[in-house]
Amino acid sequence: MEALLALLTGAAIFMVGLLVRLLFLVAFVAGALVPVLAVWGIYHAAERTALWLKARRLGLVEVEGLLLAKNRRYTPAHTWLDEGRGGRLRVGLDDLAGHIVHGVTAVALPLVGSTVAAGRPAVTIACGARTAVIPAPVTGTIVAVNARVGNHPTLLRSSPYEKGWLFTVRPASDAYLSFPTGPKAQAWFRGEEARLARFFEGELGLAAADGGELILPPSVLLSEEKWRQAVSSFLET
Repeated sequence: MEALLALLTGAAIFMVGLLVRLLFLVAFVAGALVPVLAVWGIYHAAERTALWLKARRLGLVEVEGLLLAKNRRYTPAHTWLDEGRGGRLRVGLDDLAGHIVHGVTAVALPLVGSTVAAGRPAVTIACGARTAVIPAPVTGTIVAVNARVGNHPTLLRSSPYEKGWLFTVRPASDAYLSFPTGPKAQAWFRGEEARLARFFEGELGLAAADGGELILPPSVLLSEEKWRQAVSSFLET
């Protein structure tokens, strides 16, 4: 009996010691993780703040899953216009256009000093073997081009309203003031998103949108003919 009691006592002491060691280990790990988690939290808070400040600076708003810079003007061909000093207009493609020209592999820009005419070809975008021609939104003279987007065409998709701009033009007139901006541009953009979603759904025979957010890359899933129809309907207007 005494031997059994001694054995049980020894086992209890061993378990208590093991539990104490385990508690020390948990405390040590928790203590080590506290600064790591604090740094992680600070990093992500800073990242969220940076994104918020960037969105505020660019005036970005989310419209049914796509981004729109509300302080720009927009053309029916889904190019945006940002007026700078001297009435010069920086031109780029909006987020909806980026969904159509999915998988951009090359961008051919106009020459500085050349003249472009409203509605006439200005930029050629290649998506593999497919190409889309983007018309000039206004008549005027090209005063600058974005060489960076020529070297890194994916910027059209990753940074459509900032680093992915295309060219700057000195307009021949103020006709561009008729293009919508602010709430009118948002209402137009929302209607265009719905129109593109219906196009995907009708041509692919399945739902191409989830709650208004476009989720299918047309350059991959659409046939050449259907992709040309999308480009013609949305980008070459």
